[in-house]
Amino acid sequence: MNIAIVCEYNPFHFGHLYQIEQIKNIFPKANIIAVMSGNVVQRGEFSILDKLYKTKIALEYGIDCVIEIPSVFSLQSAENFSRYAIKIIDAIKCDYISFGIESEIEDLISYKDFILENEDEIVNYIISNKNNSYNKNVIDYSKKNYSNYSEEIFKSNNILALEYMKALNKLKSNCKILPVKRVNSDYNSDSIENISYSASSIRYNLSSLDNFKDNVPHLTYHYLKNYPIISNQKILDILSYKLLVKNSEFYDITGFENGLDNLLVKGFDGGYDEFFENIKNKKYSKNRLKRLIFNYILDINKNFIDDILSEDIEAIRLLGFKKNFDLSSINKICKICSLNRDFLKLSDKYKKLFEYDIKVSRLLYSTKMVNDFYDFPLIKK
Repeated sequence: MNIAIVCEYNPFHFGHLYQIEQIKNIFPKANIIAVMSGNVVQRGEFSILDKLYKTKIALEYGIDCVIEIPSVFSLQSAENFSRYAIKIIDAIKCDYISFGIESEIEDLISYKDFILENEDEIVNYIISNKNNSYNKNVIDYSKKNYSNYSEEIFKSNNILALEYMKALNKLKSNCKILPVKRVNSDYNSDSIENISYSASSIRYNLSSLDNFKDNVPHLTYHYLKNYPIISNQKILDILSYKLLVKNSEFYDITGFENGLDNLLVKGFDGGYDEFFENIKNKKYSKNRLKRLIFNYILDINKNFIDDILSEDIEAIRLLGFKKNFDLSSINKICKICSLNRDFLKLSDKYKKLFEYDIKVSRLLYSTKMVNDFYDFPLIKK
């Protein structure tokens, strides 16, 4: 039996370990497969650790196999991020998907059904309230029309859980759900008191890492101490060049709406954090703007996203596995891609998809010509 966890491990903490332990308590003999973001994450930033170290940590703490979510989809909305992750899970024929939740699963299933049943009306509501963000419009519509509305529903882990379940329905997946109730901490908390169970808290308090080294898994501490990624500032430098010097078009970029290019121009005053404080507003959250900028820098076209999402998965990118893991158990209806010779056998469309991962790595390690298929070797434990 194979059980999937969609994750970012940005970075891995004791809450992630708790989820793995809960799965093993229920299914002791199952393989656990991490379907994981690589060098960029859905917040629209570089991961705090590169995918090489994230894979090593995952395999050390109970994951049996790590498959990368392509950078293209790590940089999309929660809906498209979740949809592609579920397509991976279906392609490798996982029996269950496990995800963290912050409410009772029955409440989330009920709300998911409400969203699916009223999808057309919600779209019309969003169109008629263009000055509000997508999330605010969904919340407002739900307040007015969902009898069991609760603000608890819209906690971060719940939102992703809802998107996974919606994707399972829409794709008519046979994969079952295995939710795990989150413990001890709010997902987005920066408080040091929550550091054992909050990736946000770890990132926020990284400068005082030594003070809480016993509150994070040992290997996480080791890699954060020695190899953290603090590279987001360079994204603004590239944006400035592309937007103000080259005047590159935004029109076909995924996530773009008219006027967003002008909004970005207003932000160039100060550092990375100040930039997003200058331009965020009630319609565009910081994370959405960060994703847009990455998509713009990488030239990720909306039509390309739609094309990939509309087709069966051709190949998956394998990052690592335990030596006793049977790779044939995931090689069902798609190719496993881990080496350069695998890459060369792909269709042009999937070569382009994985070439974005190479571009992201070159952005991250801009002092050398990185090629993922040479410089990020397959990890075997």
